[in-house]
Amino acid sequence: MWAERTHPDSGKLSASCYNRNVMISNGFRHSFTTMLCCALLVASLSACLKKDDPWNEKDRESSIHYYNSQRANREATRIIDRAGNQFSPKEKAAVQALTLQALREAEKVDNEFLDKVSPEFKKHFRGEFQVAVRLALRNLQSPDYEAAKESTVLFSNFVDWFDAHRDELIMPEVKN
Repeated sequence: MWAERTHPDSGKLSASCYNRNVMISNGFRHSFTTMLCCALLVASLSACLKKDDPWNEKDRESSIHYYNSQRANREATRIIDRAGNQFSPKEKAAVQALTLQALREAEKVDNEFLDKVSPEFKKHFRGEFQVAVRLALRNLQSPDYEAAKESTVLFSNFVDWFDAHRDELIMPEVKN
């Protein structure tokens, strides 16, 4: 770029001074443009990454409640399996507490989360697993053969459905 400009010190025409100022000015514009493009690219990538992750904070909390419910139920089942037909009052109290915990945690799982996991998951989780846990708790509090039998059938149905659809179920990872 050629233009007649005066050198600030000498007052003489200087093409090099002008070229240097244009370069600095253009360099600033290029740097600013580059920074702006990079910022837009980072913002776009962040938006894309967020779109790929369908889980929000409420979903992650529901996932924790789901896993806590499963964990408590599994531990109650282990105690029952170890005790066999007769378990001590201490074991019964532990099983009752764990079953109640499993039910409370299951109740905290959000329906929208269950729908995101799988379109059929809510039906099976609420209608089989959660009802089975509720019936098991009722049986522990006051022996009820029908409740125990129905609980076993419902829980078995949930496990069968879950095992058949395990690969289709998508849940956020939870750090323990």
